[in-house]
Amino acid sequence: MSISSGPERPVGVGQLAMRLVEHVQATDEFKDLWVEGEISGANTSQLGHTYFTLKDRIGGLRCVLFATQAANVPLTPRDGMKVLVHGYVEVYLGTAQCQIRLDDVRLAGLGEAWARREALKKRLLEAGLFAQERKRPLPKAPRRIGVVTSPAGAAWRDIQSVVMRRDPTVELIFAPAQVQGVGAADTVIAALDGLALIDDLDCVIVARGGGASDDLGAFDDEALARRIVRMKVPVCTGVGHETDVTIADLVADVRAATPSQAAELVVPDRSGDLVSARKHRQRIEQRVRATLALRSRRAGDIRRRLDARSPEAQLGARRQLLDEAWARVEREGPRARVGLLRARLAVGRRDMERAVARLGPDRRARSLAAHRRLEALSPENVLRRGYAIVLAADGSVRGSAAGLRKGEHAQVRLRDGRLAITVDQVTVE
Repeated sequence: MSISSGPERPVGVGQLAMRLVEHVQATDEFKDLWVEGEISGANTSQLGHTYFTLKDRIGGLRCVLFATQAANVPLTPRDGMKVLVHGYVEVYLGTAQCQIRLDDVRLAGLGEAWARREALKKRLLEAGLFAQERKRPLPKAPRRIGVVTSPAGAAWRDIQSVVMRRDPTVELIFAPAQVQGVGAADTVIAALDGLALIDDLDCVIVARGGGASDDLGAFDDEALARRIVRMKVPVCTGVGHETDVTIADLVADVRAATPSQAAELVVPDRSGDLVSARKHRQRIEQRVRATLALRSRRAGDIRRRLDARSPEAQLGARRQLLDEAWARVEREGPRARVGLLRARLAVGRRDMERAVARLGPDRRARSLAAHRRLEALSPENVLRRGYAIVLAADGSVRGSAAGLRKGEHAQVRLRDGRLAITVDQVTVE
């Protein structure tokens, strides 16, 4: 037969599956069987149908216990149970896979894996590793969290997504590990050893996504359980499905049903706080800007008023008045000078009265006394007391006899008038 010519009549997949079904059903050899083995990967659907793999050291075979038969079976299949099952072999057309359709399940004894796990649980329980009083609470506001899981699994992505949504300021330190297969427990321990070297770590998440119960064996390891207990910070586990409970879950400070729930338990939800904080900050900034603008306007008004009342401004106005008065004096002569003195005295009197009005009683009395002394020394009051003022021909005041010469014309200013005189003699004493 030559293989290069190609098949003349190929068989379809469905046809081959039908031939297998017909072959199995053609004999009674597979119709009334009792099979012994260990249950693995037990799963019950929402309709009540139970599926699991029955295995031994040589191989495994899928089994199905439909809800109608399960109602008459007092035993609920669990992973690790060693059982006797009764049923018949059939070929499922959808996948051309052989399976045993069951009508009875009886307990035959504990499987080896189950027995080893129960013995380890008993030993760790007696050592106090499951005690609730030994376990530590999770930090209320963690800033840095270590994560031990597979880099290729969905658990790491789920944890990142949850943490980013709840509090993006939290730092995640990833410690990759193998979470399934030979040597997986050792890699998880090594990852925990690495995280233990970080001083400011707040807590650790040990996680693995869902899968068959047989794939969770790494988390039933005694060395891993004791390493979790020795961690200096709280450890939260999220391994497998919600119904899976491993030894690592039992010794952890907090156990979560899934990796996502572990992230939710460890990281408080700050998203609402961040939104509220941003709104408060915006309101505060608006109020600060409004307050600064208002105070700036007030400061400008005060500065303008101070500038108008400053000594420099008042002195400038007085200087202008003085310049104008001296200009009149230059034009009008001695009479304008006396008028200037009177104007200055009147201005001084008004200023004194205003100042006295602003002072307290004691200062007001002192100011009034000083005002009276000032008035007593005024030129007019001096003239009233019998004194006179001698003015030279140019109108300047002569306060000394040495300032006059014999034959010089002068004026004498008295209380009620003026005298024109000619100096006959000058005697200096």
